Amino acid sequence: MIKEALRDNKTEIYELWKTDHPNFDLNYLSFYFRNLFDQGKTLIKEQDRCIVASVTMNTHVLYFKDRLLEISYILGVNTKFEDQKKIYIRELMDSVLDEVNHNHLITLMPATYPKQYEPYGFQVIYTRKRYVIQREYLNKVFPIRVSYKASPKELLNIYQKFTYHFEGYCIRNISYYETLLKELELGNKHLVIYRDPNENVMGYLIYEFCKNQLVINEAIYLESVALTRMMKAIIEDYESLTIEVSQSEKLEKIFPQADSHTIDFMMARINNYSLFNKLVNAKVKTAKEAYALLKKPLWFHEYY
Repeated sequence: MIKEALRDNKTEIYELWKTDHPNFDLNYLSFYFRNLFDQGKTLIKEQDRCIVASVTMNTHVLYFKDRLLEISYILGVNTKFEDQKKIYIRELMDSVLDEVNHNHLITLMPATYPKQYEPYGFQVIYTRKRYVIQREYLNKVFPIRVSYKASPKELLNIYQKFTYHFEGYCIRNISYYETLLKELELGNKHLVIYRDPNENVMGYLIYEFCKNQLVINEAIYLESVALTRMMKAIIEDYESLTIEVSQSEKLEKIFPQADSHTIDFMMARINNYSLFNKLVNAKVKTAKEAYALLKKPLWFHEYY
């Protein structure tokens, strides 16, 4: 039986996530369930009065072709029994897609298992470049005007300036950055800031140390000097760092020798082509065609 989860189901859903993702950091998982889980909607499948599978759907406001669209964002199906996963996915996806078909023009989900969700009408529409930057590439960079604290308002302001050059991004608010700063208090991820001579924030990086690797999770910057100085400030004794950016950000212009490769990041589904085409005055038949209508480069960096 598929039904919407109630607040009383939260603890059992938490245990399901923990079992299905044994590599999840438990501090972060607890943080997510305390601060973010209730913002979304979760469907559950019960069997013998136990929750055996769940799928969570959040909503975001997307800037798309000069419009603000509320879209749905589906997190992957979590299951208790691996051998039943395909059945649970089909049942839960049928239910959640029936709902989004009536409420949102666009639905997104992470491109973790593209082949698994292509039968439901999803296509990979956004890829990112993953660069490996060697420490020696930053030898001539001096990390001046770098700090490690900023207010939510400052972070939101620089995000808005950065995303002005893109489309397809999510509209963030002060609450988003207040929550982010709370997450950073867990100590798993860290923040570095670059300020101009007038103390205005010109960029920030969110980074973490993962299995003896330095990984930049999000890079927001207005100029290359901001990016390189922040990199220099955090690389310390690491031989290299890894950073993922959109396809339109050509870091090879800054680091000609850097290794890079492309990875799938986000899938999209158009839930009602008739309404979508009427809204944007087009005749698209696939999600890729829909996103090809954007006049600016695509940028999307949400994880939930």
